[in-house]
Amino acid sequence: MVQERSERTRGRLVQAGAVLFDRCGYAGATLGEIAGAAGVTKGALYFHFASKEELAQAVFQRAERSLRGACGGLRATSSPLQTLIDVGYWLVDALGSDAVVRAAFRLGREGGWQSRTAAFVPATSAPGAPVAGVPVAGVRGFHGVWAGVVRELLTGARRAGELRDRSGDPGPETLVVAAACGLEVVFGDGCPGEERARRVGALWEWLLPCLVPPGSSDAYRTRPLAPLPG
Repeated sequence: MVQERSERTRGRLVQAGAVLFDRCGYAGATLGEIAGAAGVTKGALYFHFASKEELAQAVFQRAERSLRGACGGLRATSSPLQTLIDVGYWLVDALGSDAVVRAAFRLGREGGWQSRTAAFVPATSAPGAPVAGVPVAGVRGFHGVWAGVVRELLTGARRAGELRDRSGDPGPETLVVAAACGLEVVFGDGCPGEERARRVGALWEWLLPCLVPPGSSDAYRTRPLAPLPG
């Protein structure tokens, strides 16, 4: 009972921290405001987190777990390339609905967080395996984590024979990673769900013929599994 209450308190603090980091940035969010938003005292906050940096790291790690869980669930029933399409829709939905994911991107943009967060464990491309990628060198923060997942799924797609180019040339990876990281820039401020779905679908309808063998684009669904909310 005590353990469950402690875990709920910690969860409220992480969520409150995410909301304020997303709204105010790392420097602008104070521990007093975060404790107040979570409905606890600062003493209770310090019981769970020794510093604001530790709380920010917990927010970042929760976003990592959310991304990993989404990828793993989608990969269980889809090919690597279809999973990549679908996890892009998951991301733009999360950017509109999940302060934790938005905060993770902002914390990364503000610098200093990528080196302090736990890297994803390299994943296999076996169906049902959790999909996770090592952050891409030179890409900061949560963009690096997201880019690593994209790269891992593209590697799986190449092994599965889904890509036109199977030589390992970095061109396809560079193109798709750049486009995928751009999703946060385009949709970070939010827009209606129908418009988000239209834009992401149009992106994949343009990218797929560049990636897959001639005539195979129709094998992939470029619309979301369900309408995007908002």
